[in-house]
Amino acid sequence: MALDYLTMDSNEVRQAFALIGEAERAMKTAADNYTPSICKERYLSGSEVCQYLHLSPRTLQTLRDTRQIPYTAVSGRVFLYPEAGIREVLKQNYRSNKER
Repeated sequence: MALDYLTMDSNEVRQAFALIGEAERAMKTAADNYTPSICKERYLSGSEVCQYLHLSPRTLQTLRDTRQIPYTAVSGRVFLYPEAGIREVLKQNYRSNKER
């Protein structure tokens, strides 16, 4: 009776390592894109809001200073923006082409 041993050259071992590599890449992508929620609300950083709305940091500060955009201040200098609040502001200020 011949015994089959698994080695690094075995097809099964190569397939297992390939699957492990795929799982590792998927987990890294998920971790890089994960934003934790607070009380079921997802908060965005200032840079995420600027990228999302195509704004400069100075324009975002003006919107914050004039209370046109909702935010939460953490430690006095860290600002977080509720995603649902940002979407609501966009809906309230939406103007269709037909209104022009």
